[in-house]
Amino acid sequence: MTIRKKILLVENGAQAPCLAAQLLTTNEAFEIHKTAECSQACELIAHTHFDLVLLGSPVDAECLPPLAKLREHGCDPAVIALLDDNEEGRYLNCLKEGAVDCMMAPFTEGELVKRMERGMAMKALDREKQDFVSMLSHDLKNPITAVIGSVDLVREGRLGPVNSEQAEYLMSAIDSCIEVVAMIDNMLDIHRFEDGKMQFRKTPVKLSELTRQITASYRGAAQAANLRLTALIDDDLPEVALDRDKFSRVLANLLINAARFTPDGGEISVTCSQGISASSELAIILSVRDTGDGIPADELPFIFDRFVQANSQSARGRGGSGLGLAFCKLVVEAHGGTISAASREGLGSEFIITLPVPE
Repeated sequence: MTIRKKILLVENGAQAPCLAAQLLTTNEAFEIHKTAECSQACELIAHTHFDLVLLGSPVDAECLPPLAKLREHGCDPAVIALLDDNEEGRYLNCLKEGAVDCMMAPFTEGELVKRMERGMAMKALDREKQDFVSMLSHDLKNPITAVIGSVDLVREGRLGPVNSEQAEYLMSAIDSCIEVVAMIDNMLDIHRFEDGKMQFRKTPVKLSELTRQITASYRGAAQAANLRLTALIDDDLPEVALDRDKFSRVLANLLINAARFTPDGGEISVTCSQGISASSELAIILSVRDTGDGIPADELPFIFDRFVQANSQSARGRGGSGLGLAFCKLVVEAHGGTISAASREGLGSEFIITLPVPE
């Protein structure tokens, strides 16, 4: 027996929903429920599950302002906006508000049914993505964090003697786990940012102190990798409003990236000073430069895209996920700054962050 899909049709004074109701009256694949306006729809959604909402958006409506109210009761069905007129601006606004699709009247039953089925399929995929992100956050990240702690106990010799070679292999395992956790954090934060759920807790921060602190924390790892890590930091810099934790991860990502693609005996240099931005305004400029193989010219324009990783002969073992630089770009731009990359093959790369100086 085929289960009928429950459809909520909200008229909102528009003609398009009335047309949809007429077309779907005899369609046995759907169970149609109708309300005159969104306030009634909210009451119905509170105790009834719907697979799809056909939401009328009349000409005098700004777009879909009631859409958020339809989600207040924990129900998030697919929403298709039904518009009376062919107005492109309203069509795009409906999509931005969260509708999976928009339809302009007039339309046929075949067109409507096809778009309804596609909309429900898109929503199902979105729910699967949400479930996957939840799994990353809890079912995968937490056990890996526990593994790090357990392996570290063995490495420190608390459970018995460990020779230097064994300690080195255990440290390599810890580093790999830490890198996986960082990949998960980057993916989760990118997902939150795109969903508008990432929160930035900005406080006045001396970027010179933060840069010196993060750089110092990676000095030991650089020495172990036979790399020289230098820092030239101007102490006389004004405070800027930053989310300290997220910006610390930006600096850490840049240093990890530089170390990964710099061969033995190479150098990583960090600078932080006041200068002039590309728009000829006073700015704080932070730079991380390495002496690696550099980024091929054809890859450079895409280096901040998700899952893009530059190819390099000198990459140390793990090539990364290609999410670190994408995370850096989102965070820097959320602080009103810019991040760019300059590189020449064989001569290394430089990543430059420019932050506006507060008035």
